[in-house]
Amino acid sequence: MHVYRSMILDAPIDAVWSAVRAFDGVSQWNPGVTSARMETGTATSVGSIRHLDIVDGTVFRETLLELSDVDHFYTYDIIDSPLPVQNYVSTHRFIPITHTNQTLGIWESRFDCAKDLEQGMGAIVGDGIYVGAMTGLDAHLTGGDNG
Repeated sequence: MHVYRSMILDAPIDAVWSAVRAFDGVSQWNPGVTSARMETGTATSVGSIRHLDIVDGTVFRETLLELSDVDHFYTYDIIDSPLPVQNYVSTHRFIPITHTNQTLGIWESRFDCAKDLEQGMGAIVGDGIYVGAMTGLDAHLTGGDNG
């Protein structure tokens, strides 16, 4: 299945990319992540694995598959998580909105799950994770409370 969410971030692209570029920096802006650390590699090296501790006590392990400082995106997969999904690959992309000096944040993924779980997983991943995280990112960038 395909999950896609987008949001206007009230900050210029350079500020947004600076906040999100490090694969282990996600706990600084995502209110759903209590801590993040690299298990292997560095925070911007393709093939590196990060370990995320989530506010509900669960753990996610993810591999950085691609990162572009030119095109402002990173792609990763999930190695381990409590989500009932397989073959999860996600891209978090940022596009400058030059007219207003804001940024369009786009977060999307493709994964497999049981047919009867698709609607629920779309809401959990799309709204709970992606929208929640991008709302936290916007708050972090604008000096608001991120959770």
